[in-house]
Amino acid sequence: SIHPVLLYYANIVGYVRLLLIALSFAFFIESNPVVFVWLYAINAVLDAFDGLLARAFNQISFFGAWLDVVVDNIGRTLLWCFVAPRIGALVCCVEWLTFVCSHQDGPRWKEEFSSAPKLAKSVMANGYKTPIGVLVIAGIHVLPIFYYGHLNQLDKALFLTPLMSVVVMALLCAGRVYGMCVEAWVIKRHISQLLNSK
Repeated sequence: SIHPVLLYYANIVGYVRLLLIALSFAFFIESNPVVFVWLYAINAVLDAFDGLLARAFNQISFFGAWLDVVVDNIGRTLLWCFVAPRIGALVCCVEWLTFVCSHQDGPRWKEEFSSAPKLAKSVMANGYKTPIGVLVIAGIHVLPIFYYGHLNQLDKALFLTPLMSVVVMALLCAGRVYGMCVEAWVIKRHISQLLNSK
């Protein structure tokens, strides 16, 4: 029989997101950039709803927290490997390593920042709903798809001038670098915990 957690609404959204990622990469990444961006964007919008559904229906689970980040990482890993294989490989390694280092606490992983330096706390404050939190989340989630769009000259479809594209790209890169600093702290904290455990 199927475990009930597998059928939680938020987890079903996760499966739909995986399907969208698979379809977009299998059929559209090279042949139709506009369709690819739309499918990837729908995936991103659905990402905002899985947590809301989990909380609304009291369906928060270790599996759901794990699935949410796994789906995020799969999409970004595939995209980074396509748009920037060298730097993307580094970004993906850091993201997956951070995932491994932070998700032993399941859905409570975001609460483990009480001993974090101010740099990390400022990102995590108020559920990322601060200017620096938004910048970092945009750098992590939007930078690879924005770069893909730029490579495929889709920034013109967004009515961005060349200067605006450069400014947006610079802000997204700054957010991603700041995010890597927080990820480095998470990895360091985990290694310290391992070294200090029996």
